[in-house]
Amino acid sequence: MAGVTVARAVRCRVLLVAGLWTLLVSAGMAPAFADSAAAGADVSVAQSLGDRELTIVLRRVTSVPGPLRVDVVTHAGTAAGDLTLAATPTGALGSGSRLPAPGVPTAEAVVRLGGTPGMYSATLDMDRPGPWELAIGDGVRVARIPFVVPEQVTSPPERLVYGGFLVAGALLPVSVLLAMRARRSGWALLPAGGMVAGMAVSVTAALLSASLPLPPQPGGQLDPTVDNVTDPYSVPQPMISDFSRPPVLLTVEAGTVPAGRPSDFDLVLIDAATGALVDDLLVHDSALMHLLVVGPSGGLSHLHPIRTGPGRYQVHMTAPEPGRYALSAELARRGGGVQMARAATGLTVTPGGASAAPQSPSAPLHLGSGDTSASMVVDGNRITVRTTAAVAGTPTTITAEVGDTADLQPWLGMVGHLIMAGPVPEADTDIAAAVHNSAIWGHAHSMGPTTMQAMGDMPGMGGAHNMSEMTGTHDMSGMDGGKAAAGRGVMLMPPINGESPPDETVAAYGPDVPFTFTFPVAGRYRLWIQAERNYTVLTIPVVLDVAAAQGAHR
Repeated sequence: MAGVTVARAVRCRVLLVAGLWTLLVSAGMAPAFADSAAAGADVSVAQSLGDRELTIVLRRVTSVPGPLRVDVVTHAGTAAGDLTLAATPTGALGSGSRLPAPGVPTAEAVVRLGGTPGMYSATLDMDRPGPWELAIGDGVRVARIPFVVPEQVTSPPERLVYGGFLVAGALLPVSVLLAMRARRSGWALLPAGGMVAGMAVSVTAALLSASLPLPPQPGGQLDPTVDNVTDPYSVPQPMISDFSRPPVLLTVEAGTVPAGRPSDFDLVLIDAATGALVDDLLVHDSALMHLLVVGPSGGLSHLHPIRTGPGRYQVHMTAPEPGRYALSAELARRGGGVQMARAATGLTVTPGGASAAPQSPSAPLHLGSGDTSASMVVDGNRITVRTTAAVAGTPTTITAEVGDTADLQPWLGMVGHLIMAGPVPEADTDIAAAVHNSAIWGHAHSMGPTTMQAMGDMPGMGGAHNMSEMTGTHDMSGMDGGKAAAGRGVMLMPPINGESPPDETVAAYGPDVPFTFTFPVAGRYRLWIQAERNYTVLTIPVVLDVAAAQGAHR
């Protein structure tokens, strides 16, 4: 009888140990959904540095201290030469820190640009997380790009997950020892209960963490500091209204800008509420600022001014003709959203004297009023532009066919850009003045062909629509399918979950570049379509007549 009792006790203990092991292993195999502050993806910043149009790519920093790789993408016509890089920490350090004081460059390198367009690289050593400034110099000018070096942090839910499993792991051998050695198996239930409680805390924290909001993101929502970068969860959760900031006023500071000669002028950004300089711009569509300059003959310059100091940006350009130019800046302010600010005074260009001015812009294609297709040659590339019926208040799809192969490169994160202004007078010969006074400026984006055939190989894509984006409102309504032949390129998918988008070295898109935009008012519009091929940004000028909706008064 005693032997049966001992055997039964041993079986109970074995079953108890096996159950504890099974429970711990099954809990450990469950996926953890704890969230932490995202380390961020690569950051691309377009810069018009002198006569060079560059794309600066700051690769993600995965650990601190650690390397920051800086890739510089050049375009056709970029002169060879050296660029100096200097990274300067700008966030204040604690009193006990042994790191060099902020405000002084701690890492320097040189990027040697070759005569062939493409990517050139250098590496800088980051010694701390927090806000930084990257200075890029060409020997004459210095562009200053603010950026944030993140730190891998552990969120409070993750701490609970790890702490709970640590407690469970520590109590497991205690439970096993008591179950095997104690005369009464009930003693083993005490540490076993603590182990179960630890695992319950871990699993609960993991499950609930997916629904908990992330802390305000330094650099994206908050002005970055060393403190909120290294410990973002210590920052109180503000209301969304706390992020709001006033619009930006754009002013032009220019001396004499002669036609046909390379010249510099400054832009100053002013807070509309306080009059203070604005120095909280975010990288939006791969640039701190997109400056659109329209000349009297209708030529468009899409430039990316360099930041020279807080609230101050410098523009280098060669104006092809004298007259007043229309200026509009597209930017995103931290907490203020995307804005399109026009310079009220524009830019006055004086006659250039004996200097020979560059060639006038190409005559635009004319569409609308029954014409739905037209062709031209831009920098040796055959271009065909097609449009659906252009009627005010109805989505209009405009497709540019650039060449005949899928070899377009993403520029500013998109396959194509469509800039439009209007309505403008039909008989007006001063296009800059007409555009300056026009009621509508728009900017739509194309992600490339989106037919079912072109997207058939993409997982999770069950339908196809053209993605376009209206600056300021990000209006995605009225999307229409762009026509693209099977096998003629793929859609540029936007990055998710901290992934980085393809850079300009990926030539796999097009040749069709479709846009969808709803023109709110009938009339004549000036359009400029831009796409990149062979490291050359092509600009296609178009005049589009938009008809009034049936029964509407123009």
